[in-house]
Amino acid sequence: MKKRNKIIIITIIVVFLLIVAGLIFQNKKEEIENKTENEIDIEDEKIINEIKNEINATGDTDIYQIEEEYDGRQILQVKPSIQFETALAGILKKGIPQENEVSNLVQEKPMQKGIWISENSRERFLTILKENDMHAYAINEQGYVYTTEEREEPKAKILNTAIHSDKLYIIDVSGTSYVRDEFSGEISEYPFEKMDPYQAVDSYESDNQIILQITTNTAGKLSNQEILKEILLNLEN
Repeated sequence: MKKRNKIIIITIIVVFLLIVAGLIFQNKKEEIENKTENEIDIEDEKIINEIKNEINATGDTDIYQIEEEYDGRQILQVKPSIQFETALAGILKKGIPQENEVSNLVQEKPMQKGIWISENSRERFLTILKENDMHAYAINEQGYVYTTEEREEPKAKILNTAIHSDKLYIIDVSGTSYVRDEFSGEISEYPFEKMDPYQAVDSYESDNQIILQITTNTAGKLSNQEILKEILLNLEN
């Protein structure tokens, strides 16, 4: 009996030591990974500053990331997450946001998944759908698109999939985006519709969130069928 008790005690001690050893190993592993990540960040910062000096870019270093061209040349690009937040702040403000407004504005973003339409764009968006014989849709008080009748057409299937997806699609019909200038990092207006009246959509993405800036088609260069086609292509990707 005593021998059995000793075996049990020894087993408990061994298991305990293995658990402790495992925890120590995990902590050490995390320390090494964190150290490696920090070293990479420092190296990236050095490269970013070198490229900034070469091209006379004046934006804050932390808004950039390094991209590689087809020929191996390294270039700077404003981080997609930064551009997304800037564009979103412009939508929520309904105009160009100031630097000190962005972080507060993005806190007001819609939180549910699905398709959310900006306040000033809801009537126009429904018009685009109706002129494409898509009448089985409405927008609730929170700004989300929902179906009033199940339809099986290919266009309806794409829209329904987006409505019930795990992504958030933010749609704004204004023909203008507000983005960071690639050189100065300053927030500026990007009137993509005026620059190219044939461009239907300007998009920005961060994680599972996608902004679709839609043309107002003031110049009448596009049909609502062409505009919806581009919207659905972006919802499908």
